[in-house]
This record gives sequence, structure tokens and C-alpha cells, in this order.
Amino acid sequence: THMRGRRERRNRAEEARFAKTRVQLHRDKAASGYCTAGDSSNVLPWASGEGLVLEPQAALTAATAAARSNWSVGGLKRCAIIVDRHTHKNGGSTVRDIFLENERLGYGLYQGYTQLGWNSDWRNVRRLADAAVGEGRTPSLLLMIEAHFGQVELKDRPMQDLAALRAFHLKHRVDCPIVLVTRVREPLDYYLSFFRWGVAFRIKEALATGKGKGKGALSRHWNGAAAAPRRPMWGHNFSEWAAQVPNLQSTIMARGMAASGAEYYGRMHGGSRPKNAQKAWQELDEMLSAFDVVGTVSRFDETLLLAADLVGLPVLTYKYNRPNQKGGYRGTNADICPDREACAALIRELAPRDHRMWAKYSAAFEARLAALGPAFARRVAGFKSAVKRAQPAWEVAPRAQTICRYHPETGPRARELAFPNLRCPVGEAGGKPLCQHFYAHRLFECPWQYVPNSSLTDSLGCWRPSSGFL
Repeated sequence: THMRGRRERRNRAEEARFAKTRVQLHRDKAASGYCTAGDSSNVLPWASGEGLVLEPQAALTAATAAARSNWSVGGLKRCAIIVDRHTHKNGGSTVRDIFLENERLGYGLYQGYTQLGWNSDWRNVRRLADAAVGEGRTPSLLLMIEAHFGQVELKDRPMQDLAALRAFHLKHRVDCPIVLVTRVREPLDYYLSFFRWGVAFRIKEALATGKGKGKGALSRHWNGAAAAPRRPMWGHNFSEWAAQVPNLQSTIMARGMAASGAEYYGRMHGGSRPKNAQKAWQELDEMLSAFDVVGTVSRFDETLLLAADLVGLPVLTYKYNRPNQKGGYRGTNADICPDREACAALIRELAPRDHRMWAKYSAAFEARLAALGPAFARRVAGFKSAVKRAQPAWEVAPRAQTICRYHPETGPRARELAFPNLRCPVGEAGGKPLCQHFYAHRLFECPWQYVPNSSLTDSLGCWRPSSGFL
């Protein structure tokens, strides 16, 4: 209890620090000429006439319901909370697309991708829940939470709070499902994808420049003569890097911040790598056992449908998304790993917990799909067709993530977040404080969270699209 109290005080102090320093940083950037007043390519989508929905949609329209009836079941629920555990390279950016599109259309409220402000955010969620139960009714809200990574880990306080609210709903017979969903990936495929995306270009640059540990060029002997380049901290190749980050996927699943070390430094810090293998497995298995849907990346659509059915998520079609590999790296799996069997054997040796997680949860998911039978398979096929048909429209429409822009965590009292400025897709009289907190603590600022042209975040009236989340 003492340790938890210290941790909560530290989190509150961290939130206050962001509110004090990052708000000023955000405003300083706006004033320093990142865009030119009147630049037609940077004006708010509102001002350019883009047809964004102005008001929350209280219910599905008949046309929308008909369009989705052949691949999704269940109607839009009055209340639901869906939490997507987005580990790097498990399809979470596409789920974020879906969440933001639902918010853009007014169906629900998105929070992510960190939970740094979780304590104050959650207090507002509980206030709405308590008030509704006190009035003998179900709250009116759809919350879509992306738990990616950050100093507050999903498996700690957030999962405890979600379980407590679920028990509260059950006790008071409130129909408000809370659904946790994630996807696991075949271990070698996961390692290769992570390496291509965020590590390969770093090794290439280090070998080209001789900057073995990120500072300086070549090391030198005591007499000043140039020595051989220092070893890159990621190793020289895929195999050397993989050897430094054992059990990569399962470690990131339990502790998302481990991904930063694996990408930027070629190692995961000690706190992310439990020394006791059995204890590490028990911790991971206990976490995943609490999820409602643990699907697979290769069965992304099936996973999405099962989760959406539980919460009645209205909009599910998405743009096919293949994230860019950082640093302009263009190599393929064959370039990285010419002998795939040898690489598979290496990862089996280095990542036994990853393989155990994959074996248990992929098999369980396949069994779940088999039990659903041909009817569900037909729904999946219908959904895949609907997504394919939607691609031409997506090609000419900007992704929600692109319309939004990077927004460091601020405080809910930031001037642009004053209640009169906000558009809040929560159908509760006390919903605006929740929107205010979510908007302050998430890493996206989107034009539809404001009443048209009311945003005061940029003195030049420009809207700089996001570049960090593509």
C-alpha cells in the first residue's frame, strides 16, 4: 500500500510537470513559424469545408445499420468500454484508425496512447458511473482506449480499475460491457517485423558512420591512432540484436516501455526483464487470461469482429495500413534473414516465453473460431469484402490519424480546453470534464474535438497534420 501511494504521488507529479512544461513548449512551437498564416494547405479542416460531423450521433442511421448488417451483429450499446492492448507491430495502429474514425463520427471518445493521466481520467469515468447508478440508469458513453506504452503500464493500476468497475456494473446490473482485446504474433515474424521497422536502419547508419554507441565517430588508441569502429549497440545484424532482446514480444506485452530500449538502445532495461522465468510466465499468463479476446495478427479481422460484437462498435471498415520502415530502410525479410530455418531456430532458443505465449493463445483462438462454425466464417468473409470495397474511398480520404496532430500531454485547464470550445461525444450531463481530461492527456489533438474554429492552440490559425503517427 505504501509503495502504491508513492507510485501514485509520483504519477501525479509527472502529470503536473507535463502540464507546466509541455503546454508552454506546445505554444512556443505555434509562435515560432511552423506554418504561415493563411496557408491553404494548413488551415483547419473545418475552415476548408471538410464535411466533418458536427454533433455526436445518438444512434445508428438506417443506412449505416444496413451497410454493416451482413458482417457485424448487435446494435450500438448505450454504454461500453473497449481497451486495445497495442504492442508494437501487432496491428494496433489500424485499431487506432478505427477508434479515431468512430470518435470523428461522434460515436465515442478515444483515449491513448499512453495512460500517464490515468488516475484523474479514471476518477471522471467513475463519477459518471456512480451518478448514473445513483439515478437507477446506465451511463451513456462509449470509451475506446488504446493502451500502447508509457510510464503507467496497463497491467498495473488500469487493469485493477477496469476490473473494479466491471464488478460495480455487475453488482448494480448495469449493461456496460468492458472488453479487453489484443493480438499475438508468430515469434519469428514478430522479431523480423520489429527489426525492419525500427532497428535495421540504425545498424546501417552506425556501421556507415562508425558511431558505435551513438556519440563520437571512431574510438582511438592511447597514442591517438584511429582504432576499429566500435560495435553498434544493436549488434552488427539481426541475429546479434535478437540475442540482446530475448523474449521480445512477451516482454513488451507485459511491459510496453521495454520496446523503447529494444528499438533505441538494442537492449531492454533490467526492470523489463524478469530474472525468474516461471514468475515472468505466470505474470504474463495472468494478464492475458483476464482479456476477453486474445486473437492473432494473422486473424486480425476475426479478432476485430469478436471484440466489436461485444461492445457494438459502429464503424469497423479501415484503410489497409502498412507502416513505413524507419530511416528509409527498404530491406526485406529475405535480406535480413537469408536462412529462415536458422533464424527460426535462433528465436526458438532466445524467446521460449514468446513461443509459449503464441502456442497457448493462438491455439485457443483457433479453437474459438472453429466453435463458431461456418456462420461466423461467412461473416468474416463478408467483412473482408466490405473492407476491400471501402479502399477506393479511403484512398481519396485522409486518415483520421493524419488529420490529427501530435499533442504532448497537457493539463485539463489548458485554455483551449475550456468547456465552450469542446465538442464532447459523451451523452451525459457531466461528460465535458471527462472529454476535457481525455483530450488533455492523449497524444493526439483532432479538429473534431472542438466546436468549429474555436481552437486557440495555434495563433496563426494553422492546422499542422500529424507526421509522427503514420
